[in-house]
Amino acid sequence: MDLIQLKDVELFKSLPDSILNELSEQCQTVVLQPGETLFNDGDPGHHMYVTLGGHLTIFKEKQEISQISSGQVFGEMAIIESKNRSATVQAATQTTLMEITKPQFDSLLASNDQFLLSLLTTLSNRSRGNISDLAMGYKKKDAQEKISVHLLRILDDSPNEIYIIDSSDHHFVRGNSLALNNLGYQKDEFTKRTLFDVIKNMTPDIFNNLSRPLQNNGNSFATFQGIHQRKNGTQYNSEIRFKLLQKDTNPLYVAMAVDKTERLLMEERLETLAYFDPITSLPNLALAKDRLGVAISQADRHEKLIAVIIVSIINYKSISHSLNPHVGELLLKDIGKRLEVCLRKEDTVARLEGEDFLLILSGASHQRFITLMAQKIAQTLEPMFTINNQDISIRSTMGISLYPHDGKDPHSLVKNAQAALWSAREKEKHSFQYYNPKFLFQSAKKVDMETDLRKALEREEFELHYQPKFNLETGELAGMESLIRWCHPEKGWVPTLEFIQAAEENRLIIPIGEWVLLTACQQIKQWQSMGLDPLNVAVNLSGHQFNQDNFAQKVEKQVVGFGLDPTLLELELTETILMENSKDAISRLRTLNDFGLRLSIDDFGTGFSSLKYLKDMPIHSLKIDQTFVHEHQLKTNSAIIQAVVSLAHNLELQTIAEGVETENQLAFLRETGCDLAQGIMLSPVLSPDDMTRFLQTGSSSTESD
Repeated sequence: MDLIQLKDVELFKSLPDSILNELSEQCQTVVLQPGETLFNDGDPGHHMYVTLGGHLTIFKEKQEISQISSGQVFGEMAIIESKNRSATVQAATQTTLMEITKPQFDSLLASNDQFLLSLLTTLSNRSRGNISDLAMGYKKKDAQEKISVHLLRILDDSPNEIYIIDSSDHHFVRGNSLALNNLGYQKDEFTKRTLFDVIKNMTPDIFNNLSRPLQNNGNSFATFQGIHQRKNGTQYNSEIRFKLLQKDTNPLYVAMAVDKTERLLMEERLETLAYFDPITSLPNLALAKDRLGVAISQADRHEKLIAVIIVSIINYKSISHSLNPHVGELLLKDIGKRLEVCLRKEDTVARLEGEDFLLILSGASHQRFITLMAQKIAQTLEPMFTINNQDISIRSTMGISLYPHDGKDPHSLVKNAQAALWSAREKEKHSFQYYNPKFLFQSAKKVDMETDLRKALEREEFELHYQPKFNLETGELAGMESLIRWCHPEKGWVPTLEFIQAAEENRLIIPIGEWVLLTACQQIKQWQSMGLDPLNVAVNLSGHQFNQDNFAQKVEKQVVGFGLDPTLLELELTETILMENSKDAISRLRTLNDFGLRLSIDDFGTGFSSLKYLKDMPIHSLKIDQTFVHEHQLKTNSAIIQAVVSLAHNLELQTIAEGVETENQLAFLRETGCDLAQGIMLSPVLSPDDMTRFLQTGSSSTESD
């Protein structure tokens, strides 16, 4: 991987709007959350990135190389440094990147000469020289020597023939690889030729007439239809654009020529880039909307329905991060193929950004047909995918809008399908949801919630409260669970379940979870410094947080940084988190256990744990979900509680009951032999100050949970 920063360069800010618009339409936007790492396929020269917001840090062999801020350019297009080096990039804050692939870079060079000239100017500015020095190969400084190498690299990357011409004698100063190959000359032979030797229909008078306006207006171009003659005498037609590189006594010109045959091929490639996804080769959103417009006009004539379905792969990001981006791309291709196979020829499958696909079902007579197709799509995606001998299970969901009921134009139909998708994500995997007008309101609420959560992180609006856990045999305080609370400056206390679900959906749960871990460690350290007896503090983990490759290292760093005994920190994970990727989960748990942390399975009995894996997991306790405790009088619930306690004790694990609210519940739990319990019957959730007072005196002012 070659990730190189272009320091002090605001290259893309200086480009014309036309180039920026073309680039933004072709390129993919990537959003990295704090702590996320950017991975690529490792092929040199395949990617370049522009940071549109946030901060990144480049690491080489875990050593920080440099910081990258908004507006800066870096990537595998090793423009500033030709030597490849292995490096990774990690987001310090939420960072938006624009990814530019090699074909997209080439298309810009081919379609807009100003892009190439901007690059050349940038390089000359960096060397504190001028384009003349670089083009002529003068080596007055080490920096200029390096930049000259990079100038040639950029020239050679161009899909156009490029010549640099000295107007004093009309000799060629340099030509790029494509020009030399097409004309059949070696480098030393080429520099002995003049412009008129190669372009047979060019004369000194014609060149003077072309170049005179360029000297008066340095930003303009002159175009000429040339006839090129190769060394072997054969000829070909081209379109040549001349540009004044530097105004001097003997001005230097650059000529960019396109073989007209090659231009047709390039236009086809540009059309492919503009309308097709480079990973899956499926139509992109622009082409899909165009096809949807055609389908609408046909549906009007035949009074048919059109369904717009957005299929989202819920767990794609975790698959891509936990395996390899190359595997993730292969998975997207296979998903696209399955979708194409299960639809009709007249239907369209397109890829949107990230993990979403857009399907257009044309000419349906009734909604029942669309429902059957949605069920077929879900069934098609359900079997495992095998990528590089790895079995991968995906979780998908769908949002559906119908023409003409849910919109009369492509934009409205896509927007409303997206709103339906938001609602479908709250259901089980492989589900689908038709659009309902209320979804737009709900979608807007989700956007508002995401914005508020980001501000809450920045403004430190979250608080960490604590609920004590008690030993049921002795009645003594045995530890506590940390619980996040959020007091919005305008809305007041926000229900925890509400904002945690929103944070899970947009992966803000990762930075929020890191804040909880940091705050819990700080609080333990503070209580120790006050001379209070150290107690175990439990922290709840999300799947996104736990599945990070470097999660164990992050936790160890926090604990060591505060100088804490690892046994004072307990990590709580749900059965679902552990079973989604059980082999990796066991490995990660063992690392944490070896470090000395306590580990527990939260809400045990509500998921689908495999006893085969449970016996291999280095955990210390099972938490009995409060739904069983609240209705313990039901025969099934009491049987489950007794079975969990028996299982835990046979495995030499501790049991903790949640949500104890009555004396009857407490008595039953004591009867079954449950070890610890928490709930408002024993103590409500306490603020940090109240928890401190409780540790000091055994009593506190209380807060209802």
